[in-house]
Amino acid sequence: MRQELAAIADELHCTAVRITGDDVTRLRLAAETAIGLGLAVWISPMLPNADEATTLGAIAAAAEVAGDLHRAGGDVTLVVGCELSAFMAGLVPGANIAARLASLANPMGWPPEFFAAGPPPDRLNRLLATAVATARRHFAGPVTYAAGIWEDVDWTPFDIVAVDAYRDATNATTLQTALESLHQHGKPVVAAEFGCATFTGAADHGSLAWTLVDRSNGSRRPRPGLIRDEAAQARELTSMLDLFTAAGLAGAFVFTYVTPVYPAADDPLDDLDTVGYGLVRSWPDGRTTPKAAFAAVARAYSPRTG
Repeated sequence: MRQELAAIADELHCTAVRITGDDVTRLRLAAETAIGLGLAVWISPMLPNADEATTLGAIAAAAEVAGDLHRAGGDVTLVVGCELSAFMAGLVPGANIAARLASLANPMGWPPEFFAAGPPPDRLNRLLATAVATARRHFAGPVTYAAGIWEDVDWTPFDIVAVDAYRDATNATTLQTALESLHQHGKPVVAAEFGCATFTGAADHGSLAWTLVDRSNGSRRPRPGLIRDEAAQARELTSMLDLFTAAGLAGAFVFTYVTPVYPAADDPLDDLDTVGYGLVRSWPDGRTTPKAAFAAVARAYSPRTG
C-alpha cells in the first residue's frame, strides 16, 4: 500500500488521492500513509448493497477518522457516499448494483412503493442531508458527495460539488456543458472519478466497460472481439483532463491506480486487464507493471507541464 501511494505521489505527480473502502481501519491506515507522503486525502467510505442505516453508520465511522486526521493537520475531505442510487440498497429497485442500474434506465417499471415516500431525487437528497449532518458531528473539514452524472443533487449542504464524470458515446458532445453548468452552485467543482478501460473503443463504453466480461463455462474472460489497446486508454484519459481544464474544474481523480480483481494474463483471451481501468496491470503473482496510461497521466500531472 505504501509503495503504491508513493508511486501515486512521486511518479504520477498527483497532489491528492481518493481512498475508498468498507474497512474503516484500513481507510485510516491508508489515509495516514498518504498524508505522510504529502498527499491530500479524500476519504470515501463505500459499502455496496448496504442499507441506509448501515451506510450512515459507515459515514459516521469514516467521519471520526477524518476528524482525527484533520485535527492532526492533514488535508482531508470526506466523501459521504458514491452514486448511492446505484450502490446503496433501498433508493432504487434491485437486489444488486446491476439490477439497480437497469431500474434507473427504466423508472416506469418501478413498483409503487418506491414513489410512496416522494420523488426519488427528494429521497436521495433527504438521505444526503442526513449524511452531511452525521459527518459534521465528527469532522469540521470539507464534505462532499461523489454523485452519479444522472443524480439530481441538492448541493446546498456540501462544500464541494463532485461528480463521477465519465464520458461515453451517449454524452461525448454534452459532458463539458454539463460540467460547466455545475459552477452555478458557486462552489469548487471536481471530477470525483473518471477513467477508461484498455481496449479499442473503450471510450464509447465509459463507466460500463468493466461489465464486458464473458462468464460462461464458469470462468471470467474479456468478451470475444475486444482488442487490448493501451494507447486508446492513454489518449482518452489525456483528452478528459483537457476537457476538465476547459470546463474550469478544480481537480479530477483518475479511476484507478490498480485493479487486482481484473488480473492481467499473457494470453489475450484471458487478459481481464483489457476491461480494467487501472493505470498499472495487476498480475496474479502480485506484480504490477505500468501501462501507457500511467506515463500519459504522469506527463499531464507533471509540474513541468501543469
